[in-house]
Amino acid sequence: AYSYLWREIRVNDLNIPNFYDISNGSGEPVVSDDNSQERNYGVFGDLTFGFRNYLFLNMTGRNDWTSTLAKGNNSYFYPGVGISFVATDAFEALKNNNVLSFAKVTASNSTVYNDLEAYQINERFNKHDSFPYGSIAGFVLSGTTVDSEIKKEKLNTTEIGLNLGFFKSRLNLDASYFITKTTDLITKTTPSRAAGATSFLTNIGELKGKGFELTLGGQVLKLSDFTWDLSLNYSSNKTTVVSIKEGVNEIQVYEGLGGQYGIFAVVGESYPQLKTNTYVRDPGGRIVIDPNTGWPKTNAELSNMGKTVPDYILGATSAMRFKGFNVSATMDYRTGHVFYSQGKDYMEFTGRSLESVSANRQDFVIPNSVIETSDGVYVENTNIPVSGGRQSYWTDVYNDVKENYVTDATAFKIRELAINYTLPASILGKTPMQKLTIGFIARNLFTLLPAENSFSDPEFNNQEELYGYGDISNNAVGIGGFMQMPPTRSFGVNLNIEF
Repeated sequence: AYSYLWREIRVNDLNIPNFYDISNGSGEPVVSDDNSQERNYGVFGDLTFGFRNYLFLNMTGRNDWTSTLAKGNNSYFYPGVGISFVATDAFEALKNNNVLSFAKVTASNSTVYNDLEAYQINERFNKHDSFPYGSIAGFVLSGTTVDSEIKKEKLNTTEIGLNLGFFKSRLNLDASYFITKTTDLITKTTPSRAAGATSFLTNIGELKGKGFELTLGGQVLKLSDFTWDLSLNYSSNKTTVVSIKEGVNEIQVYEGLGGQYGIFAVVGESYPQLKTNTYVRDPGGRIVIDPNTGWPKTNAELSNMGKTVPDYILGATSAMRFKGFNVSATMDYRTGHVFYSQGKDYMEFTGRSLESVSANRQDFVIPNSVIETSDGVYVENTNIPVSGGRQSYWTDVYNDVKENYVTDATAFKIRELAINYTLPASILGKTPMQKLTIGFIARNLFTLLPAENSFSDPEFNNQEELYGYGDISNNAVGIGGFMQMPPTRSFGVNLNIEF
């Protein structure tokens, strides 16, 4: 069984500055809490067979019963099977080999489920502090409706792996290829406003993923007092939408403010996809304007702007040791995806962007724009300026075209840098200490982003529930930069003593 209790007590207007205590506020304390309880039972079995210490077969099975789903639909079985073959133990020719010191091949298939949180299958009423009579609380129905047949999300994974060790395992290679199939995805979709709800919690579709991981690492250099260990990693994962529901080829899983952008699942495309409203362009990519206003024309439907997960990730871990010094670093590079920069969008809206505060507030001709003089015939625009002035254009026209805020999500990061020094044992000989290490550590030390992205770390997702346009949850990967704390860089000093 699992219970969760969260409570917050707040007072306003501190009487004594910097004295943070409930007794130090004016007025009555404001109390808010959340209490939930769920119960899960499970039966688990594990069976392993071995043959001559080089061939192994492992089978597992588990059955869970959960209280988060309705009776009759709350029991789930988790099977798994795996086989491994150690070639260097099976063949005499490979034993005591100075080049290939270890070789292992594995294959496995397993099924797991993602459960719902407590009480999600029931539509709930929430207390409204100002409805209907101010101090007399009323209750309003949650904006999320729930599918009466909702069930757990199912994930099946097949993986093939290869592990090789060379030169007495001084150099190691690990590779794996996997295929995943996810069905009955637990998703909050965005229904029509006429439905009287802001989101619909249901199971949809099928996703199929393919991925590859490769890690090459070992001891690059070894001298009398100096060693250098280096590990390089490459990973790639592509998830494709196989189906959604009968007769449905795409579904919006998150709607941005105003409905001008969102995250979509599209049959046959990688998931997730970012869509926005876009400019009308001629075959050469130039913006088509309205000859009466000089303003750009926009397409009626949202257009696909790209996927919001990377094509691949390159990672590296390095550790150098010289006598008592140890310097280690972790870094990675990811690219091939985009994200929607809400920070940039909202700075435009509030008049704080570089463009909207430009000193030139006169009418101007949109660069690289054309006029459609007849069907399919375009002429360069040289003399039709935007009407209403530059300020009106940036805040009222440019800001309404959301393709302007689709940003390259490429990023290079030094995740961690650590420098440690361990005092020689000879110095500690006459003390009760066996070992003393002092170290410096920095996290999120350095981030390199494309020049077009000066607003947000693309890894930081939004948590928007404002305006009733649905929550980001895990479905809207690629929406970021608003209503969140900025990324932090931390520095610390460690002291470790062993007696």
